[in-house]
Amino acid sequence: MRMNRKIKRGGLFLAVLLPVVQSLCGQSPTVPSQLSDLIHQAVTNYPKLKEGNEYVKLSQVKKDLANSLYMPILSGEASYRYGKPTPSIAFPINGQLEEFSFFPENNYDFRLALTQPIYDFGRTQASVNKSKSDIVSAKDNLENSTNLLAYEVAQVYFGIVFLNKSLEVQQEQINLLDSNENFISAKLKNGDALKYDLLSTQVRKNIASNRLVDLQTLLHKQYQLLNMMTGDSTFDYIHTKQIDDKVFAANEVNPDNNLDIKLIQDKLTGAAWDIKIAKRGWLPSVVANATVGYKNGFVPDVNKLLFNYNLGVGLNVPIFSAVRPNYQTKIAKINLQANTYSLESQKLSLNKDILQAQSDISSTEQKLQNYKLQVAQAEEALNLANARYKGGVITNLELLTAQTNLQDSRLGEIQLEYNLLLSKLALNRLGSVKFW
Repeated sequence: MRMNRKIKRGGLFLAVLLPVVQSLCGQSPTVPSQLSDLIHQAVTNYPKLKEGNEYVKLSQVKKDLANSLYMPILSGEASYRYGKPTPSIAFPINGQLEEFSFFPENNYDFRLALTQPIYDFGRTQASVNKSKSDIVSAKDNLENSTNLLAYEVAQVYFGIVFLNKSLEVQQEQINLLDSNENFISAKLKNGDALKYDLLSTQVRKNIASNRLVDLQTLLHKQYQLLNMMTGDSTFDYIHTKQIDDKVFAANEVNPDNNLDIKLIQDKLTGAAWDIKIAKRGWLPSVVANATVGYKNGFVPDVNKLLFNYNLGVGLNVPIFSAVRPNYQTKIAKINLQANTYSLESQKLSLNKDILQAQSDISSTEQKLQNYKLQVAQAEEALNLANARYKGGVITNLELLTAQTNLQDSRLGEIQLEYNLLLSKLALNRLGSVKFW
């Protein structure tokens, strides 16, 4: 009975666990965690993004500056003026004439002045809205730079991955040629081989070694490029050789998410606000004024400093300003129209790039299938060539040809896998897909 209960419990556990396992196995592949870490490291350290972040801060400060036009202006003023002549009049007082001045010779004025904008018919609000659109544009520009950097890091990362695979194939070729060289040297001592066969093998081995050096140099350069973006200074820290080509979707790309399109739309929004600001240049503004302080010049004792204040409201109506607002409006409209054409052109270019990337993906996938078949055929041909060479049926040159064909097929397959991944990266970049 206990055994039956354990079996039932085990069966129940498997029944619950199996769907979970199947769900996990069915999940879409994700990018390597090392790549995500490198992208975040680049985003943190790359100076270009730090510059973009500063521009975001600058646009926010400009918005605060535009809002400050709503705030009052308080200023302290002090002035002195000496004036002649000073009008006066003589009055008989107690039988004597005394002079009474209407203005002092020495004029003093000490005051605090307050100016408060009341209404400007939407001019300040238009400037505030324009500054808000500039903030959006700066953030979108930063996001676009981040997106481009992430895809550049991914391209270099996968380039290193496929170079590691190519180096592995190249090293296998050198090891095989080295083994052939030893085999032929032994046969040459016994008089069963020609020196020509040994020299031919050594030449092939030297060519393969030079290719290995070229690949190692290219790998070193790729690390230098990656380190420039991430701020790292070490080498040989990427050891992955297997990448799932389904990491990046080949069709699920929405061109409406393209950040270049979004940036042009931001420019259109800013240009529309520029037109509104320019048109409001002809509108009046209402301002309240207030002053408080001490000054002289008050009758009867014009030389005595007295406390004084005044309040008032002013209306400023532009009448003539060399038609400057008209020119500003024309400039803003031309800029708006130019950005409209730029948006249309960018959309056409984007659709063309998407179609080309999809065509590259389709053709590369077809060629990759052919190369996989070619690799299998080259492996089988090499196995037959090894057997026939040991049996003395074919020459060493024919064996070397079979080995080279296999190496070229493997390297070609790796190159196509990399090209396919690059095309998928390009397609996803056009859709501004965030994969990290």
